[in-house]
Amino acid sequence: MTPASLPHTLSWGWMFLSALTVGAQIALMVLVAPLFSGWVDRLAGRLAGQTRYLASGRWQEIRHQFVRPSFREPGDDLSSLSTRAAFTLAVLAAGMVPVYALLPSGLPAPGLLLVCAVLVGASLLLCLPRVVLRGQAALSGYMAFMADSLLLPALVPVLVMVGGQDLSAFLAHVQGLSPLGAGAPFVLMGVALFGAAAWRGASGDAAQICPLSGADRGLWLLAEDLVQLCWVTLAGDVAWSGCLALPTDAGVEPWFMACLQGGGAWLLKLVIAALVLAAMQLMVLPPPRRARVRLACVFLLGLVAWQAAYPGLATPATQDKTAAIQVQDPAFGAEGTTQ
Repeated sequence: MTPASLPHTLSWGWMFLSALTVGAQIALMVLVAPLFSGWVDRLAGRLAGQTRYLASGRWQEIRHQFVRPSFREPGDDLSSLSTRAAFTLAVLAAGMVPVYALLPSGLPAPGLLLVCAVLVGASLLLCLPRVVLRGQAALSGYMAFMADSLLLPALVPVLVMVGGQDLSAFLAHVQGLSPLGAGAPFVLMGVALFGAAAWRGASGDAAQICPLSGADRGLWLLAEDLVQLCWVTLAGDVAWSGCLALPTDAGVEPWFMACLQGGGAWLLKLVIAALVLAAMQLMVLPPPRRARVRLACVFLLGLVAWQAAYPGLATPATQDKTAAIQVQDPAFGAEGTTQ
């Protein structure tokens, strides 16, 4: 399926189905995010030989926090406001990142740079409640805040080079490429994006020192899980976008079946990402070395982005001039001249 097979005119039916799909996608990601986080924690415990809670334990903790009374301290009003803003950005990112279907041509879709900016903004807002702590407890919060604030400027040149167009159009272009052939740079790009954004250490450490309580703490935990799931889904879409459904003129039924197949592939991506994240939690690194790993992933992402975007940077005039020089070169012989 190619972008040329997309409907040229956007009907009201496709607009309604697209809005319904985005709403269902947001609800699905909000439901799955705590389960994914709990699953990663349980897998990490299995690999380390420790006893951990079930995958549903994260959801139980969030529900328990929502029914607990909240104890207010100085600075909690600002932390509560930042948590609600972070949750809003996380929900917005959940609607931007494709899970099982792309938007049809004609609907405005966000670019890769905008999606990453929203996710980084949500991460920065989630760091603010940890920054307002007193003494040495705020040190890890400040280091996490600086790491997330430096991530977006490092990603800007890369994302401008590769993600200057709509994310749906970009993924539709990558969809027809083989992961073992011309699509290999984009697979490496997804892996590097996953390593640069998801390498934040164990999320349980951040949850233990979060100063919020009650419903604010539950919302903070839910927003953190949702941001992590959005990063994982975005990296998986870039690395393997062949499973995403594209609306066609064939009708709703084939598109719906393609959405079901894309949802199954999304679950497979989450299984692979959970195994990787669980293995990463076993590697206890100090924050400076962890920052070096993230910067190395960004550097790899830049090299891959340059490799993927270099054929499109050359102008047609330059390509014609290069071809003319090759034809006139005597080293090609008579056969090269005729060609």
